[in-house]
Amino acid sequence: MSRKERRISKKYARRNFNTIGLLLVLYALAVLIVPFFFRMYMADIDASLLHDPTIYYGVYLIIVLFGTLIPFFLMRKAFRIPLKKLTRNFNPTFVDLFVQAIVFFTICIALTYVSNILFSYMGMEAKLISSIGFSYDDADLSNLLYIFMLIFVTPLIEEYAFRGVLLTALSKYGKTFGLYASAFLFALAHMSFAEMIPAFFMGIQLGKTSLRYKNIVPSIFIHILFNGLIYALCVVPSSITRYMAYGLAVVVIVAAYLILSGRYERIRIQKLKSNRITNIIFFSSPCIILAMVLMITDSILHIVFP
Repeated sequence: MSRKERRISKKYARRNFNTIGLLLVLYALAVLIVPFFFRMYMADIDASLLHDPTIYYGVYLIIVLFGTLIPFFLMRKAFRIPLKKLTRNFNPTFVDLFVQAIVFFTICIALTYVSNILFSYMGMEAKLISSIGFSYDDADLSNLLYIFMLIFVTPLIEEYAFRGVLLTALSKYGKTFGLYASAFLFALAHMSFAEMIPAFFMGIQLGKTSLRYKNIVPSIFIHILFNGLIYALCVVPSSITRYMAYGLAVVVIVAAYLILSGRYERIRIQKLKSNRITNIIFFSSPCIILAMVLMITDSILHIVFP
């Protein structure tokens, strides 16, 4: 490649990355910043109608849906990613996905435990069930709309956005680069510094699953199962907590067996020869920087105004 071609290539990459960054800024404002101030507003007013849980979660559902779908729809159009490309050739078996999900769940729980230890001195806790755009800290875990959003809606739109659109758009510059960059942004968007470590791993593993099958349906399935298992841990009655601990121990043992026996197939992604320049261009793009600053600001706001 000539020097002129490299300059043109870099200019084209900067333009594409700034397009992605601009749409991520729109996403961060709509799904992270606006819901935070909406929650603050709800805490200050005395309106019984708005304090109704179903209406409250209904408003959040609208914000999260449109705040996510519009920016990533525009991103998908900008990079000419056909929707059918994200869901075609679905061929993994249920057993294959279940094995992936069990190992995925076990490692995420272990990372969440480690993250809790690391951040406990700062008064932070990683729960890894707080969905992008809303948290379960003060939520009514018996509300059907909230449960539906948490277990089904959130995995669906997150996988569409981060694995379907963002990962696909970035992967044209190298699968490894796209995988880690999309996972990093996914982690930043989780409203909590304590959750970023396990969320980053989640982004990598779900991204590998999508790249392996060239389809986001498997990652959606694993994400739904994961959220469902975590939710079950949150609502289990205290009288049977001990039995839930036994159940977790069984899951860990099964995961260890699957790994050691070779039944769990590690997903390997072909690495790009050199993506150092791509990384520099991406993380120095003004709009990408602004999007990351907004995501980090959201996490800081949740610390300052818990």
